[in-house]
This record gives sequence, structure tokens and C-alpha cells, in this order.
Amino acid sequence: MDTILAVDIGTQSLKAGILDEQLTIIERQQVPLSMHVSNSNHVEMDGEEIWSALITACRGLKQRDRAQAVVLSTLCPSLIPLDGAGNPLHPIILHLDRRSDAEAKWALETIGRDTFLKISGNLPVPGGISLTSLLWLKKHVQQIYQRKDVCFGHVATFVLKRLTDKFLIDPSNASFTGLYDTVGYRDWDERIYGPLEIDPEKLPTVQNSNSIAGELIDSAADALGISAGLPVITGANDTTCACVGAEVVNEGDLLNTSGTVDILVLCLEKPLVSPQHLLRTHAYPGKWLAMRTVGAGGGSLEWFRLNFCKELKKEAFYSSYLKEVLENRPPLRASFLPFLSGNRHQVSQATASFKNLTLDSTREEMLLALLDGIVSFQFEELERWKTHVSLSKTIKHVGGGAQSGYTAFKQEKLTDYNLIMLGETTLIGAARLAFDTLSK
Repeated sequence: MDTILAVDIGTQSLKAGILDEQLTIIERQQVPLSMHVSNSNHVEMDGEEIWSALITACRGLKQRDRAQAVVLSTLCPSLIPLDGAGNPLHPIILHLDRRSDAEAKWALETIGRDTFLKISGNLPVPGGISLTSLLWLKKHVQQIYQRKDVCFGHVATFVLKRLTDKFLIDPSNASFTGLYDTVGYRDWDERIYGPLEIDPEKLPTVQNSNSIAGELIDSAADALGISAGLPVITGANDTTCACVGAEVVNEGDLLNTSGTVDILVLCLEKPLVSPQHLLRTHAYPGKWLAMRTVGAGGGSLEWFRLNFCKELKKEAFYSSYLKEVLENRPPLRASFLPFLSGNRHQVSQATASFKNLTLDSTREEMLLALLDGIVSFQFEELERWKTHVSLSKTIKHVGGGAQSGYTAFKQEKLTDYNLIMLGETTLIGAARLAFDTLSK
């Protein structure tokens, strides 16, 4: 095997890279993506924009003809209903979306908290578990659900359909639907979809991350400018691929990814269920990931920039201002609850707030409180995890926000652990997963 075309689809951009067997990124393209916020709690993306970005990124790779396989890493959850030909019937409903509060409460009352945790490993959090968004569409856009050819999948399903002409989803994505037996690492579970009156025929086929989804069909090959017939690896969700790339694959391994979402991840060899963390399957059967999540991690920083630092351009804020504040920190007098997009660990709606602000509080103090709130909420989970699993003393810090100043800030709060800054590992993880699959 020569090289892999790895694709990472996120909330802010799509990245495509050519990687060799040493997992070196030979070439890389990045295309921005846009989110659309409306009605205060609707957060969506355009499926066709993602497909266009994929075409642009792939055609921008001068060495794309060297690729011997394609593999996906995708944002999740990201509910999108598709018609029989794979065309979007509605914008993608993102993990930041909170419109389905009533549907979440109804699902919890119908199934029960303990049953949800025992099977899916997660509670039906509005938007954060895509079941609630599916129920919202079923109620409010009935013509979509009533279609005989509709398939409710994630972004992974949409792109895999375009690439292979198959409706598929991997277990790491399925884990965040709320309809999948995450604890058992199995399939859609009738104990959930039955009482909620969801037709399993309207769901994609679950196929392991480390498997070949199919061959690249002619229309996709023509669009992307690569050879038809290449194997397409099913792939996994972006956090899962980041874990593969950082070699977080053994029980007790820890990872912290900082991007639009900030997540503390624990690798497990047996599922550990708790309302205090999310649970998803790893890319490799027989392994799981526990996740303590701040839905608006980097999203909170971007909110702060747009509202309190309007005179600063985006690049200046992140490359200069944020670094300067972290290196010359004011006293930590205020505090911040980091729930601008709700709390992914509870069904009831949560909101963010600052506390202990005074007339002499500065925006720098508020920024520091915001960062401290994100970090503190995540890392308090370590105390619970270590009562169940022997934890590694190393935490691998990855993602676009894994910069030196932020890593140092987190390190000072974690005296018992050593943070290692790795940068972005998602493309590397997707490529490693592809090479592992093709070598079986």
C-alpha cells in the first residue's frame, strides 16, 4: 500500500490529506465550512456545502492520484435525513443544536434513564444525541419521516453514500444516536427504537470502523479526480480517529482534544456507564471511550471573541491576544459555567454564566475564568474515573486548540498528570485505521 487519502470533516473546516505508511502527511488541503444559527437554538450545516468542500479539497491535492484508498473522519452527532439517492432532505442538525428539548424529555420518560444508560450508554441530550433531533423532525417535518425511501444518518452516512452508494454508519457515530447498543457494541436496539416508534428500516446499516465500506463509484471518482474502484474504509467519528492517531488504544489511556468541542477521553476495555460522561465505541471492536465533554469549548472562545474583542481579527485574537493573556494571567477572581450550548451530560437545558464579576473586572479576567471553567468541568471527572480504572499519568493534548499556552494552563491545574501536546492527530488516526484495515 502506497498512500491513503484521509478526509476529516469538522464543524469549521474540511481537511483532506495524502499520508504514507509512516503516517507522514505528504500533502494537505483545508476548506472552510460554515454553521448556521437561527431561532437562538437551531444550529445547522449544509450537506451539499460539505460535498463541495470535499471536491475542492481533493482536487487541490496534486498527488491525489497516488491514493490507494479513502477513509473518513466525521463530526458527530450530525443528523441528516437522506432520500433514496442520498440527497439531503433537510440541513444537518449539529451537536450544538438544542431545539429538541421536548422530544428529549419525552424519550427519557418513555424509555427510562436506567434503560438508556444500560443500552446506549448515554442519556437523550437535545442535539447531543441525535435521536432527539430525529424525533423533532418526525413531529415537525412529518413529510420527511413519512417518505418510504428516507434514511436518517449522520454526515458519515451522507458522504459514504456519495462515495460507495451504500447507506452506512460506523459504531462510533451510531453510539451518539441513542438508538444503538453501545454497551454491547452490537446494533440498533429494539428496546429503544420500538417504544419510540422509530422504524429501523429508516436507519443506515452499522458497519465496523475498521472495515471496507465498498468501492469508490464512478460518479464520486469523477467528482474528486481520483480512480474509481478504490477501497473506501468506513472510518470513525473525529474524536475516535484522534484517539487512534494519538495511540490512545489501551485501557487507562487519556486524551484531551481541544477544538469547537473540548473533550477529555478515557480508553476502556470494558464499558463504564455513568451520567457524568458520554460513552461511545472505539474504532476497534472490544474497546470503548468515556468522554467528559464541553459542547462549546472552542465555541466559547469564539463567542467571547465576537462579543468582547470585536476590534481584534480572528487570527490576532488566537495567535497573539489569547497567548498574551495566558502568559500574563490576571488574578482568577471570577468563575464561569461552560454551558453556552447546554450541558451534554444532562437532558434538562443548562446555560452558561459568569459569577463574581465586579466593577473593576476586566475582559482578560473574564477570558481566564472562561478557560478555567472549561478545564475544571472536564478534569473533575478524573477523580471519578480513577476509582474504576488505573489511569495513565500522561494525557495527550490534541486538536486545533492544543497550543503551548493552553496546554501550559491546563498542566498547572493537573499536578498529578503530564500533558503532552501533539497538535492535530485526526488525519493521522484515520490513515492509521485505513492501513490497519487493509493489512488484515
